[in-house]
Amino acid sequence: MKMNATTTEAQEKNQQGADLVTRYSLTVRNAPGEFLMIPKNELEVDSAYQRNRINQRRVDALTRTWDWIACGCLVVALRDDNKWFVMDGQHRKLAADQRGDINELPCLVFETPNRREEAVSFLAINQGRLGVGSLDRYRAQLISGDKTAYAVEAMLKSTGHRAGETASARTVSCVQCLYNLAKEDRARFERLWPLLAELHPDGPMMEMVIKGLWTVDKWLGERSVTEAPYREKLLVIGGKGLHHEIRREMAVIGQGGSRVAACAIAKYLNKQRIPVHQKIQLN
Repeated sequence: MKMNATTTEAQEKNQQGADLVTRYSLTVRNAPGEFLMIPKNELEVDSAYQRNRINQRRVDALTRTWDWIACGCLVVALRDDNKWFVMDGQHRKLAADQRGDINELPCLVFETPNRREEAVSFLAINQGRLGVGSLDRYRAQLISGDKTAYAVEAMLKSTGHRAGETASARTVSCVQCLYNLAKEDRARFERLWPLLAELHPDGPMMEMVIKGLWTVDKWLGERSVTEAPYREKLLVIGGKGLHHEIRREMAVIGQGGSRVAACAIAKYLNKQRIPVHQKIQLN
């Protein structure tokens, strides 16, 4: 009797779950994976969307004290050409490569139609994880067909810039900042980008300058920092000068953030010879 009662209760819960799926149109992506023990030498890593930088300390630690429970399962894509590509577990695979006593790795295998689907899955797996850098996430977003990432990439190329780890005159390291701003307001981003490039002709772009100008542009409402008289005044001081103004404002106030950066830029502009009605109201 007890077993029958338990079975009935389980059936009722399953029915309730099925009703919720129908009622709220809940969806499921992809088919369930299959568990396999795969020879480590047959596992490959696609650098097009995988992490660009390896944490060697982590690999060394895993190599020294291998733990099968901590290893868990690698998440692997099976492509149409029957090759295995690691979507999650690159550091564990590299650690296993260093050990002669580990020949196979436990893997949860999913059939994927193409690299784009793998990149989408890579992003889903690493959603909210701290270990995935902004550049790695951005590259995966590009391969996955993310429209915002495409817009950022187009803007970068239009001014001869590229995304990279280390900021320089032609390399932008704060690519996640650009992505977030473009996602918030694509038109504003495309309007501001040429000015940002002009402000940094021979030096790296500063994230606080970007965020500060973005905020000031929002404060201006129907006007824009890309228009006269603001544009000309900004080009006089340049990105380095604006960064100096922001740092000084932060030191005085004792805190940072986009609003403080915007206040510093607005105060600089308000000190210039511009009509009173075009002075910027500090929000």
